[in-house]
Amino acid sequence: MAQRRQDVPSESLRSTAGREMASSAASVLEAESAPRPTAVSSPLKDGLRRFRRNWAAMISGITIIALIVMAIFAPFLHSADPLAQNYDALGIGPTWQHWFGTNGLGQDQYSRVLYGLRVPLIVGIVGTVITVILGAFFGVIAGYFGGVIDQLLARFTDVIFAFPGFTLALIVVSLYGDALNFLGGSGRVVILTIVFAIVGWPGLMRFVRSLALTMKEQQFVEAARTSGSSSWKIMTQHLLPNMYGVILVQASFLVVFFVTTEAVLSILGLGVTPPNPDIGQMLFDGVQNMGTNYWQMIFPTMFLTIIILAFTFFGDGVRDAVDPRGQP
Repeated sequence: MAQRRQDVPSESLRSTAGREMASSAASVLEAESAPRPTAVSSPLKDGLRRFRRNWAAMISGITIIALIVMAIFAPFLHSADPLAQNYDALGIGPTWQHWFGTNGLGQDQYSRVLYGLRVPLIVGIVGTVITVILGAFFGVIAGYFGGVIDQLLARFTDVIFAFPGFTLALIVVSLYGDALNFLGGSGRVVILTIVFAIVGWPGLMRFVRSLALTMKEQQFVEAARTSGSSSWKIMTQHLLPNMYGVILVQASFLVVFFVTTEAVLSILGLGVTPPNPDIGQMLFDGVQNMGTNYWQMIFPTMFLTIIILAFTFFGDGVRDAVDPRGQP
């Protein structure tokens, strides 16, 4: 009897342990079969992922970086002085010594192209940066506050819009192109950069203003107002950060417009003054000698085309990354 009484608790313990093991196994199976939580995504991460999948935009971005590196480190990429004249090599075609040939003064075209990249890139990129700063600043102020401030800025930009952008740039450069001659060849570059910023910022201001008018009525802005945030904080920490993507798209196309306009002004004789190297001026010289020295036109045209296409495809990629609904 005693032995039988001792077996009863043992059987009870074994039964309890079995139930616990079965329950644990069931819990493990449920945990393994349950859907795992996915990582929380963000618009920035989604946009970067879409941009990386766009091979044209990625290649364009790499090309832009390569062009900037070539322009900055031109002295290390080619030792020839772009202004040096070699009367023993006047107007010769591409050779191992002169990869892009020489012009009518015996100047090395490859060296001149490398140094000449600086003008369109500086004018295009720096002019766009100034345009974005002015346009975004005044645009978000006009859109957020409205009223008298909006009306004053609108009337001021109407005066600038009365002239087509290229015509206004042509007039200003014609009148004041030599105002900074004491800076040497850089003086005309500074003038062009300032002129392009003056031409470009009113259009970007209107674009940012329209975005601010829409966003300031949304709930996240109302919540910021309710929490006691100042107007400056709302504009800089809530409105502008939500515009970065679309502003970057506009900026990439502004670079294309500025680079193209600078090349046209150089062809008209209003760009960087010779003998300073400039892609637009080299293109103009190449067209004049196209019948005999074709290489003087081919290489400047090729690099100018690369700059324009690179920024165009880069802008398209950013636009598709920011607004995937716009893709076909």
